[in-house]
Amino acid sequence: MDRDNPNTGRPDFDPTKAERGELEDLIDDMEKRVEAERRERRVPGNVAEREESEPTVPDDQAPD
Repeated sequence: MDRDNPNTGRPDFDPTKAERGELEDLIDDMEKRVEAERRERRVPGNVAEREESEPTVPDDQAPD
């Protein structure tokens, strides 16, 4: 339900659970499209490359 914000005099946007779910789905879809585009263009550092790479251990490890 939208209520007037006392600071602005305009209604505040209060998304319902359904609207939040729709926004989450929209963002998830956008992230997947960006990931696919980066993979397709072979952009360095994309998710697939990070998943396939071996962890790097730095030479300057702190003593235990």
